[in-house]
Amino acid sequence: MAVKGNKIHSRRMKIFLVRHGEGENSGTHWQTPDTHLNEMGKKQATALAGLPRFNNVDKIVCSRWARSQETAQIVAKILNKEIEIIDDTNERQQSRRIYGLDRDNQLAKQYLADIRQNANNSDWKWDEEEESAAEVVNRAEKFKKCLIDNYANKTLLMFSHDEFIRYFIAVCLFGNKPNEKYFRSFIRSVFIQNTSISLMVYREEYRVWKLWYLNDYSHLKM
Repeated sequence: MAVKGNKIHSRRMKIFLVRHGEGENSGTHWQTPDTHLNEMGKKQATALAGLPRFNNVDKIVCSRWARSQETAQIVAKILNKEIEIIDDTNERQQSRRIYGLDRDNQLAKQYLADIRQNANNSDWKWDEEEESAAEVVNRAEKFKKCLIDNYANKTLLMFSHDEFIRYFIAVCLFGNKPNEKYFRSFIRSVFIQNTSISLMVYREEYRVWKLWYLNDYSHLKM
């Protein structure tokens, strides 16, 4: 909190959380860390860059996965901003046996069924290559600390992924409590649309996160 004259000026950090644009074979095949944007995804990213709310962004950050970087690159070029890649903000790591599978494949269907059956166990993994929900929560907690330590009073535009964005918002609002019923209910009830925007604000003097809005995709012509 900064004091200027007799006035107290609140210090706050704003972070626009944006899911990447639509990827290749979206809806038909399991996407991988190397999945690229399709033509619709590129158009979605271009539509984002024209939004006035991003005029005062200090920095653009993104995950290391291809579709996140490609979305960030399209927007950064139009806004004339540099990009910083932040590790540990990627989507939940899944098994190599699942990546690229047709969603109508029997193994893909069994995978989804197993996820639903074990939804209340945050430590569950489908196999040892997978990342558990609890591990994603720990990454989200680490990212939250990184933001508070390094980006106070900044406005960030971040490109990430559906699950990570949901877990990050949940951690900010509810803490690192993935086994609590309200935490799980939030994760299950929220969907993050491609290039939708959610805005989180951190008030330094209160040490509290506020969710200003969630999953705004009004810039898309649906």
